[in-house]
Amino acid sequence: MTSPHATGPRHVVENALWDWWTTTDPAAPFDPADVAIRIDEHLHNAGLTIAPDPGIPTMHTPAPPSRAGIAFTAFLTLACATAGHAAFTRGEWPWAIAGALGAIMFTWAVADELAQRRTYRRRTTR
Repeated sequence: MTSPHATGPRHVVENALWDWWTTTDPAAPFDPADVAIRIDEHLHNAGLTIAPDPGIPTMHTPAPPSRAGIAFTAFLTLACATAGHAAFTRGEWPWAIAGALGAIMFTWAVADELAQRRTYRRRTTR
């Protein structure tokens, strides 16, 4: 095996790995911490530093909707449906339509929040 050839930071990492490969006892157990230390030392000696990219957002799983949030959305659904029905009985068609549309949209929101909560619970209980 020959020494790797590359340019830039990749060259430094390859040289660090090559150095570790040629100076470590092949019968010794593999120690990732030792390899990481050697690569970090080579990078620092070359004037390079490993750092997270501030432009990349941190990946995390968002919290599921709370029970109180779902209950409040269900309450708003019921309020819109009740207001729409009351407007319908009085013959106020624009308000009846607005209440019906609000009830439909909040119903979809409740269904979506329940699905998100169910998905989160399945993902965390496995």
